[in-house]
This record gives sequence, structure tokens and C-alpha cells, in this order.
Amino acid sequence: MTVGLARVTINAPHRRLDVALPAQVPLADLLPEVLRHAGEGLADDGERHGGWVLRRSDGGELATAQPLQPQGVRDGEVLHLVPARARWPELEYDDVVEAIADGARRRGGAWSPVSTRVATLAGAAVPLAVGLLAVTAAGPGHFAGWPVAAVVAVLLTLAGTAAARAYGDGTAGATLAGYALPYAAVAGALAVSSGDHVGLLPGLRWLGVPELLAGATSLLLVSVLALVGVAARARVFVAGVVVGLGGVLGAAGGLVVDAAGAAAVLLAGLVFAVGAIPLLAIRLGKVPLPPITLPVEDLDGGSFPARDLPDRERVHAAVARTEEVLTGMFLGHAALAAVAAVLLGFTGGTAGCALVAVTATLLLLRARLFVAVRHRAPAVVAGLAGYAVLGVALANRFGTDLLPMLTLGGLALALAAVAAGHTYARRPVSPYAGRIADLADTALVVSVVPVACAVLDLYERAQGLLG
Repeated sequence: MTVGLARVTINAPHRRLDVALPAQVPLADLLPEVLRHAGEGLADDGERHGGWVLRRSDGGELATAQPLQPQGVRDGEVLHLVPARARWPELEYDDVVEAIADGARRRGGAWSPVSTRVATLAGAAVPLAVGLLAVTAAGPGHFAGWPVAAVVAVLLTLAGTAAARAYGDGTAGATLAGYALPYAAVAGALAVSSGDHVGLLPGLRWLGVPELLAGATSLLLVSVLALVGVAARARVFVAGVVVGLGGVLGAAGGLVVDAAGAAAVLLAGLVFAVGAIPLLAIRLGKVPLPPITLPVEDLDGGSFPARDLPDRERVHAAVARTEEVLTGMFLGHAALAAVAAVLLGFTGGTAGCALVAVTATLLLLRARLFVAVRHRAPAVVAGLAGYAVLGVALANRFGTDLLPMLTLGGLALALAAVAAGHTYARRPVSPYAGRIADLADTALVVSVVPVACAVLDLYERAQGLLG
């Protein structure tokens, strides 16, 4: 292919065209000119059968929203101008083996070098997870626990920085540095642990409020260093920063109130922060704001521009940076919400379970506000995790008494979710349902603070003060 042009042959219904088309222009912008040269009346004829499309010889349809070059159209290729609704005949094979191979290829792509790279990066997590579990299980009783975890965290951070900076492999660098984050948290927690059984989690009785505070601080520090050092896949380290900062605030609250109260305050704050996260990401990403004033004229008749327009590349870079920050903040937000729900579900009593139910429903409702999958999925996962914690907590509290209700209720909810997904995947949600969801969202937001106050036992304390 020559630079900027694709020399192709187009078989039209009435003639054959040898043309040179711009390779970087969307096909939708080229089709009107192609139809004009392909024959009189073709554009009008397309209104009767759904328009015209270009197909390859194997029947593959070219996307009109994309240029020719990204779709792999090369010099000398033969394209066919056919009606969009016309059925393209299947290829006929004179070799059964070739037909079998073609059918197998349609079932999925073959293993590629990219697959090998992804598999090795994911496989590296297995031995690292085994080492992390070994250090955590040993607890503060082993003298080498926290030094080993700290050394591994530092080495992984340095390796990730070197992979991203020296070798230009941002994906590998972010993966290695991301594996350092849990090691940093465990190292910080073990370094200050006294070994006393003050924790609430089975198998981690040594994990108390001071250990959580130190672990969250270590996680925050390593996340910031990796964010600056790797400078790729920022969402991973932004999520670490959010989790570390939230952990520090929650653990600091745990020094004043009990674990359930600190988790209630943290979870309530996370629910209220959902709407502020996009605004904060825009500020951190430094997205240029549009002008808010019109050009004015001076006394001499000249005009002053309201604002110089920024460079397009600069805007694109700011948008990409903001998107990474926003995705990372949502990931960290979801992780904090899940951890707080676990603490509340098992230590907060009835009020804690009620707050978990309210916040889980709110997170699912607030997920409607976001369009991108990577932004909506964390809120959905956090909400579903809250419901899962609620179910386990109820089963653990009431034993076999609620077994039939939980089982049948879970079945009803699962069938209702599948039916709703099947229905609303084919048609939009009605305005009435959307309005009901908005009203439910408002009512649940108003109820968050009173329920959180119940978890903190503020009503009993106020009643005691009043006698």
C-alpha cells in the first residue's frame, strides 16, 4: 500500500472500478463518492434494500465507521459493492480438512505471543501469593516475617520501575509493581504487631487497629512510589493510593470507636463520595475546561478571544490521564466498600447488617450514572459483594432457621435478575422505572446517616444523657 492511499478494485452491480482511496478516511465518508462513480441511481436504490456495503471476497463486511488501513485492506484487493441485506453465499470447500480447520478457527483464536505474555504475567502471581500467605500465616511470631515482606515489596517495585522505564514494557512494570502492594501492606502490619490476639478475623488474630494503620500507611507509600516510578497503568496504583488513604482514615477512626463504628463511618463516607469521584478525577487529571465567556470588543473595535484553545494532543493526553485516575479511584472505592461491609456484617449487629443492605443497594443504583464498563463494574461488584456478605452474616447468625428462606430467596433474586437482564438488554428501561430508582436512591441516601448512627450506638448514648 502506498502512503495514504489504498489501490483497490470494486465490483459494483453495473461496472468494475479501479480506484485509489484514502486509507485513513472513514469508509462512510468514501461510500457516497464510490456510489456516484459506480452507476447512476445506486444511492437511491440503496434506500429500498437498506443501503450498500463493501465486502471482501470471503464475505467479510468492512466497517463503515473505520478507515481502510486499520481493517487490513491492501493494494490490489478486490472488494464487492453489494446491498446490505443481501445474503453472502458460504464458501464451498473441496477439502474436508480445510473446512474443519475453518470451523475450528471460527470457534476462537489460536494461542498467540500476546497470550504467552499474559499467561506468564498472571502465572507470576502464584508463587508470589504462596509467599505472601506464608508470611501472613507465620504472623509476628517469626522474626524474619516483616523484613522479608519489605524486601520483596522493594524489589518488586524496583523491578517494575526498571521494566517500564528501561525496557519500555509498561504492562509488565505495572504488574510487577502491583504485586508489591500487598507485600507492602503485610510488611507494615507485621512490623508494629505485638502478637496479641486483638483482631477479629480468623487466622489473623494479631491484626488489630495499630497493625491496620501501619499496613495502610505502607500501602499508601509504596503506591505513590510505584505511581511515580512506573508511570504506566496508573489505575493500579491510584487504586492502591485510595485503599491506603481510606485504610489510614478508617484505622484512625478505630482508635476512637470500635471496629464496627469505624467501618460504618467509612462505608457512609464512601457512599457519599461516589458523586464526587468524577469531579476529583477531572481536577487531578488537569482536563482543560471549556471557556465560559464570549469574545468581547474593545473600544478600538478589536476583539479579544475569551480563551486560547488548548492543543488537541494535550486534551487527549489529559483525557487519558483522567480516565486512568477515575478507573483507579473506582477500583479502590470498591475494595474499601467490600472490606467495610465484611467488618460491618460480622461485627455490627442488626444495625450493621441494615447499613450493609442500604449501602449495597445504593451502590447498585449509583452504578447507573456511569456509562463505561470499567467505571460501572466496580460499583456493581461492590454492591453484589455487600449482598453476599449480608447473606453469609445472616446465615451465620441465625443458623439453620433461615436456611429455606435464604435458599429460596436467593433463587427468586437470581431468576429475577436474569429475567430483567434479558428484558432490558433488548429495550431501554421505562421512564417510570428510572424515576422509581431515583426516588429509591434519594430515600436510601437520606437513611444512611441514621442507620450509621445506630451502629455507633449514638441513640443509646443520647438516651442515657437524657436520663
